[in-house]
Amino acid sequence: MSILSILIMCLTTTATWGQMYSEPNTKWPYIYENFTEGTIYSENGRKSTSELNIHLQGNVLHYVNQGHIYESKERGVIRVEIGSDAYIYSNNRLVRILAAEGTSLLVELRRGDFDAMRSGSGAYGASLNSSASRDLSSLSLGGLDNPDIGRLQLERNDGASIPMVTDYFFIVGGIEAPATKKGVESLIGKDRAAEWKQFLKEHKIKWKKEDSLRQVLKFL
Repeated sequence: MSILSILIMCLTTTATWGQMYSEPNTKWPYIYENFTEGTIYSENGRKSTSELNIHLQGNVLHYVNQGHIYESKERGVIRVEIGSDAYIYSNNRLVRILAAEGTSLLVELRRGDFDAMRSGSGAYGASLNSSASRDLSSLSLGGLDNPDIGRLQLERNDGASIPMVTDYFFIVGGIEAPATKKGVESLIGKDRAAEWKQFLKEHKIKWKKEDSLRQVLKFL
């Protein structure tokens, strides 16, 4: 079975955020509240399983091996499953697949708004002080030498909250574009401009609503 066939087949998965939680923090800067059994699919046909999570510094994959946390540096990964959620890499970040039409995708990127924390503006009620900065760097890329997951779990409620941001993207023909009016126009070109204009007249698209974005994906 070809790589493309495997990917298309897997894209029909209904994704839910199982163990997602609303307030990751600098002691536990992960999308999921716990490391969850998952599968990594590689383009060479290899499949491996482990307890997985996504670190918010760069949205990279971490896994557990013999009680310690490692960053996955495996190349040629075409898909990652964590629980019932499915991810692919786009621009070196793991994005969650929300919907597929053929090989065109609607994906979601959940990321930490570290700039807001560093600004100390108080918009989120917290700033990234020196202690919080140390917490984050301890698990950032190339940080601690494979930290013990048990110790981190004991301390994970002691960090500063990380505000979360959700961005949506379309991926068409392998090209990623923001899920915005301008982003769509960059994908369709001038030859479909009239058709696009008519579509917008007939549909009241709300660019932060998943249902609306699924309608746009069907147009694409």
